[in-house]
Amino acid sequence: MKQRWTAATVAEALDILKAARDQLDSRMLALAPGSDYRERDRLEKETPLFLAIDLDLTTLEQATAAKHQFNEIVRSDTTPEVG
Repeated sequence: MKQRWTAATVAEALDILKAARDQLDSRMLALAPGSDYRERDRLEKETPLFLAIDLDLTTLEQATAAKHQFNEIVRSDTTPEVG
């Protein structure tokens, strides 16, 4: 079974990551119901899976840089000069 999800906001991305994790946990429980921690850990390490994530943080990085730049301007305008 293949699935593809897309997100347009940070909140949607976080929801999708949680949903993907929940699906993995659910499938592992179905694979080895009642298994102990060591058995589940072994199965997680040995069960093949393909996962690809394309994460474009460009807009978030630009917004962060703009905020830092704004904060620097505000600080420089309100900091009293010493001397």
